[in-house]
Amino acid sequence: MTESTAGRPAGAFRRVYTRSDRRGSLPTVTGRPAPPHNRLEPFWRPLVDMGASDLAPVRLRLIRSVNEWLDETSDRWSWCSRVSVPGLRHQVIRHAGLAGYDAGAPSALPSERRTPAWRTLVRSIERIDTLDWRRRSLVVVQLAQLSYHRLALDLADLDRSSDGSAAHQRFRYDLAKVAVATPGLRDRALAVFRELAEHAQDPVVRLASAFQGIGHTLHGGLDLTVAWRFERIGRSVFPAVPAAEDSWEAALVRSRFHRAVALLSAAEPDRARAADEADLAESCHAEMVSRGGRDAADELIVLEDERYLVEMRLRLALGVEPADHDEVTALCGRLIALDPYCVQARSTVGDAYLAIDHVEQAARWYEHAGELATGAGAVAWYRAGQCHLALGDGGAARHAMGRCLELDATAVEPRELLEAGYA
Repeated sequence: MTESTAGRPAGAFRRVYTRSDRRGSLPTVTGRPAPPHNRLEPFWRPLVDMGASDLAPVRLRLIRSVNEWLDETSDRWSWCSRVSVPGLRHQVIRHAGLAGYDAGAPSALPSERRTPAWRTLVRSIERIDTLDWRRRSLVVVQLAQLSYHRLALDLADLDRSSDGSAAHQRFRYDLAKVAVATPGLRDRALAVFRELAEHAQDPVVRLASAFQGIGHTLHGGLDLTVAWRFERIGRSVFPAVPAAEDSWEAALVRSRFHRAVALLSAAEPDRARAADEADLAESCHAEMVSRGGRDAADELIVLEDERYLVEMRLRLALGVEPADHDEVTALCGRLIALDPYCVQARSTVGDAYLAIDHVEQAARWYEHAGELATGAGAVAWYRAGQCHLALGDGGAARHAMGRCLELDATAVEPRELLEAGYA
């Protein structure tokens, strides 16, 4: 049942969230237990010490596999779709009260806190110039997942021209994935994606680059003509890309490309084309599943792809007026089932419930997201506070705004609402 939101304060659901200090001055938390008894550590352990945890977000659970692939005898590349946001590890360390694990670079972590996986990464960084392109790529990906973006980019030149080899082109693809997530480097990264989409030897890398170009153009709110240019380039590559039923990697990248085009079509909006592309994305995903993966890492990649397909369906469902509340609710349940301990997944569910005016449900999921901390969790607590204000519960709103400020002391709007007496 939809809760009544009559009497909500003006601007209760403003999406604005700003910081008085753009560097994001984080509170220092003290007195919390060290692993394994720390409350937050199990959800973020791969970031803390590269250890394994079934309670971590799907994307971060791949850190362990990437470390294993740094072995010289492996032939594996990382096919993870996204990397962490810059500074995420620092946020986790501060919010969990694990100051002893803070380190500006992997080599700065005290030796007694270095796990075998951490030591492997440090050794790989120290001899980066002797590694082949595949292993250099894995080092770059690993550093980005640990949110050491600038360090990863310092180890390589984003603007260095390709040496003509397929391996170097694949390395530059992963480097561009790191750069596009780094403030100030989006345009340079998009230029690399376009170059690779047009000229890479491997057609799968070309299609993957087109997918990245579409996705980051949409995410960055850029001119859609740029995204459609990537779509045309990607479409021209299709004849050279193995069929989904013939290649696991091709099925994965085809699924991602169709998913990106579905969201691009929805932004036009062209709902009929969006629906067709969404069906194609799911069909390619099904082919990938039917082929089976090589190991647990491939299973995580499949899980990640399914999670983003569900997010796609959720966005498409919310783009219809009026939205089907039962469909939205079912998709929210599927998303949480796939990635239950991801702060972004929980916040996305909160956004979805708010979009269909289920404000109490939205507040609950924003609070679940906030419990996982980080800057994203701070924003989620602010959203929860807005929901409570709309529902007329000033005490719950004050609690949520205070929790936001505990995670992000520079948050402007929560402080203003508290000082104005709204909460």
